[in-house]
Amino acid sequence: MAGSLDEYHGVDAVRFQTEIQPRYRPAVLRAVVAHWPVVREGRTSPQALAHYLKSFDRGEGAESMIGPPAIKGRFFYRDDMRGFNFDRHQETLTVAIDRLLAHLDHPDPPVFYTGSVPTDVNLPDFGRDNVLDLITRSTGARIWLGNSAVVSTHYDQSDNIACVVAGQRRFTLFPPEQLPNLYVGPLDYTMAGQPTSMVDLANPDFTRYPRFRQALDTALVADLGPGDAIYIPSMWWHNVVSTGPFNALVNYWWTDVKPWAGSPFQALVHAIMAIGEMPPERQEVWRGVFDHYVFRRNGDPMAHMAPEHRSITGPLTPRLAQYIREWLMRALGG
Repeated sequence: MAGSLDEYHGVDAVRFQTEIQPRYRPAVLRAVVAHWPVVREGRTSPQALAHYLKSFDRGEGAESMIGPPAIKGRFFYRDDMRGFNFDRHQETLTVAIDRLLAHLDHPDPPVFYTGSVPTDVNLPDFGRDNVLDLITRSTGARIWLGNSAVVSTHYDQSDNIACVVAGQRRFTLFPPEQLPNLYVGPLDYTMAGQPTSMVDLANPDFTRYPRFRQALDTALVADLGPGDAIYIPSMWWHNVVSTGPFNALVNYWWTDVKPWAGSPFQALVHAIMAIGEMPPERQEVWRGVFDHYVFRRNGDPMAHMAPEHRSITGPLTPRLAQYIREWLMRALGG
C-alpha cells in the first residue's frame, strides 16, 4: 500500500480548522480525546466501560447487526446477492452491551455491531463530559459498539471525525478519484445506507477485480488506539477493521453544504436514469451542459441575466430550494 496518513499531536480547534481541514486529506489526530472520561473507563476494563455507558442509557432503540462466526467479522452480501450475511435486531444499548460482555472470553464468537447510535437520544448526558471542541457544528455525536468486525470500503457524504474510545481500529483510505478501481456494488441496495466496494480488502480477488491493484497503490493506512481520532473528509473511501472483544467509537459528521440544497447522491441516481442510456455523442453534449450549469467551468452561467430573472439558476435560498423541489416533483410526477 502507498503509505501512512499525516499525524498531528496537540490539535486544537484553530489548528484543525485553519491547517488540517482545508487540505481535504485524511489526518490522524493523536490523543485528541484521551482526556475523555469514557476513554478512561475503557482503559480500565470492558466492565468499567459497560457500566459507564449503561449509566446514561435511556432505553431508546438501536439497531444491532449480528453475524455468525463463519463470516470472520466481515459484514457483507450473501453469495447470491439476495440478502446479507448477518441479521438486524432492534434493541436497547444496554442489551447490546450485555451481549458483548457475555462473549468477552468466547474463543470464536458471533460478530456484533451496534452502529450510528445518536448519543443525544440514547445517551443524553454522555456529551456533558465527553466533548469534542474541534468543530463548530455537527449532526451530533454517534456511538458505535462491537467486537472484532470489518466495515467494507465506503464513503460518507459528510466530513467525519471518528474518535476511538476502546479497542483498536485500522483505517484504510482511498482518494475519491479511485472510484473506478474500487468496484462498487449496488447504489440502492446497501448494508448501511452507503454503497460499498465489492472487494475484500483482506483477500482481494485480482482476477475478478484487476484494477483494485491501482487503488492499493494509493491506499493510506492508520492504526488508532483509545484516545486517538481520525479526520476523514467527505467522499474519501474508507475501510475500517476493529479488533478486540469490546470496542467503542464515537464520531461526528458535518457538512458545509446548505441544509436545503438537496442530495447530490439523489441527483446522481436521477442522472443515471436520464442520461446513462443515451448514445455516447449525446452524453458528451450533456457532459458539457453539466459542466456549464452545475460545475460552472465557464463562470457564472447566468451572469448575462438580471438577478430577478435567473430563476432556478439564481443564488440558492430556502425559498428557491423549495420552489425547485416542487418544480421537480411536478416534472417527475408526469
